[in-house]
Amino acid sequence: MLTWLNKLISTKPEANPNDPAFWKAYIQSINRQASSDVPLSVAEFVVFDTETTGLDEKNDKVLAIGAVKVRQGQVLVQESFECVVRQEIAYGNKSAEVHGLLRQELEQGVPELDALEAFLAFAGNAVLVGHHVAFDVEMVNGMMQRSGLEGRLYNKTLDTAQLAKRLERRQLSPDSYRRSDYTLDTLISKYNLPTESRHTASGDAFITAILLLKLLAQAQKRGIKKVGELVR
Repeated sequence: MLTWLNKLISTKPEANPNDPAFWKAYIQSINRQASSDVPLSVAEFVVFDTETTGLDEKNDKVLAIGAVKVRQGQVLVQESFECVVRQEIAYGNKSAEVHGLLRQELEQGVPELDALEAFLAFAGNAVLVGHHVAFDVEMVNGMMQRSGLEGRLYNKTLDTAQLAKRLERRQLSPDSYRRSDYTLDTLISKYNLPTESRHTASGDAFITAILLLKLLAQAQKRGIKKVGELVR
């Protein structure tokens, strides 16, 4: 009873004694997250993207995860991550075709638990960034649930679609724009971003990382200097 109550009132996530070592390491890392006062100029971001079997957060699954680190105004291409997740894909599912993944690749991918271990080790306690990042976070959370882990992604997050809206439409009503104004494809065109490997996890992560740098430069010109002023 006391253990349950302590967990309820604790502000920090805790691992269970029987959890795998990688999850315990992730929880320890998260509990050492940098404070919200860290300057944007030195903060570490991990920009990531998931390719999935569909858009249903409860029933669809992750096909691949791509990620790259951003630090001190640079996309660190040498610090990138890519993983194909082993999944059985029903015939007629077009997602794998769109993402350029062959059925054989998916069948030979790594199990979800191994993919989680590798991704969490790469991400650590960095700020997780994505375009409509809430979807990608929930897809990874689904992997955790299926793997028997009692937890979720605890990293601070930043959504590049929301950040673009915030920077461009400070004085306008939310009803004054359409969702289509802030799709990744729309912003690729607007900011003249590269389009190589679009619709692959690693390719979309890299494109979003370039977009993040452009948005962070705008934010700093507006006087936004600290992580806590951007992330939730």
